Amino acid sequence: MDKERIQTKIRDIAQSPKNVRFSELEKLLDNHIGPLFPNYNHHGSPHHAFTVGDQTFNIPEPKGSSFVKKVYVIKFLEAMEAVGLYEQEEGK
Repeated sequence: MDKERIQTKIRDIAQSPKNVRFSELEKLLDNHIGPLFPNYNHHGSPHHAFTVGDQTFNIPEPKGSSFVKKVYVIKFLEAMEAVGLYEQEEGK
């Protein structure tokens, strides 16, 4: 997946932050975003910590529901904005 497609996927996630599966974020980070950053790290369980560039954020793996809480999706989006992969739309 090239950088443009990654950015499109991140924008799609931003459009519906309540409907994001943990496996979707984990796959995007591990398989597509991680290779763009030499210091990428994914560690921990059940509270997964991800380091992308100089941004570290946590995403707990949901119990019972496969959807990540909106607050953690927002933290993911803020980290992606800080590393230049996402630009928040005006008015949001």
